[in-house]
Amino acid sequence: MATLLITGAAGRIGTALRPRLSAAGHDLVLLDERRPDPPVGDRERFVEGNVNDRTALEAALPGVDTVVHLAGIPTEDTWEALVEVNLTGTKNLLEGAAAAGVRRVLQASSIHAVGRLPEEDAPASVPGDRLPRPDTYYGFTKAAMELLGSLFADRYDMSIVSARIGAFGERPSSRRALRMWSSPDDLARLVQATADLREPGHHVVWAVSRNTGSPADLRAGEAIGFHPVDDASAVLDADERDALPDEDMRFLGGGMTDLPLGRRTN
Repeated sequence: MATLLITGAAGRIGTALRPRLSAAGHDLVLLDERRPDPPVGDRERFVEGNVNDRTALEAALPGVDTVVHLAGIPTEDTWEALVEVNLTGTKNLLEGAAAAGVRRVLQASSIHAVGRLPEEDAPASVPGDRLPRPDTYYGFTKAAMELLGSLFADRYDMSIVSARIGAFGERPSSRRALRMWSSPDDLARLVQATADLREPGHHVVWAVSRNTGSPADLRAGEAIGFHPVDDASAVLDADERDALPDEDMRFLGGGMTDLPLGRRTN
């Protein structure tokens, strides 16, 4: 199997993916500023640092087949912080991967790259590679990250997947998540589809599950071998679904569309 580098490996998504990717037979290199929990296990190697630390990248990338780029600020923040981490950090990661001969990268984009799209304008189907319509500075940096993926795919014959993640979690946690949930198992399936790519190119896809009633058009992901199987409605029983908290449903990005631009959230 492949050797995968996970940036931001100690974060919520990286922590959920680790056991799933290890069980699939992959060796993992874990890059983060803090030690992962649970501790590093067999067939895992930890490199302390971040994507703006070139020394750490040089230590992490040799021998890697595919990068799973999860490192970044995951919500609205100051312009300066978002650009430094989400854009400059992604540029550094892609430069390092290209220099090390790594030809496959899955990078975590977000629903917020298209978060300002009114739900009433897209009741049935939103293509995975729809043109960006960001809802925040955070969403803008995710849309710009996708452009960096396109640039490096073209310049260095890399296979890069920009994955627009929806409402990630072990279980759906809101009414919006019933439509835009990204299950850990399905994200692991997208990592595998990326690791299996052999033709260069950039692909923007929905990294969401096959949720009943979802506006996410999954065909862009299916074209590269990503076939999600989980359904948020099937994970919860009727009483659990009825008890889910309400959420702003005017835009794909939910309540984040009303956050003051550039104001850090907790």
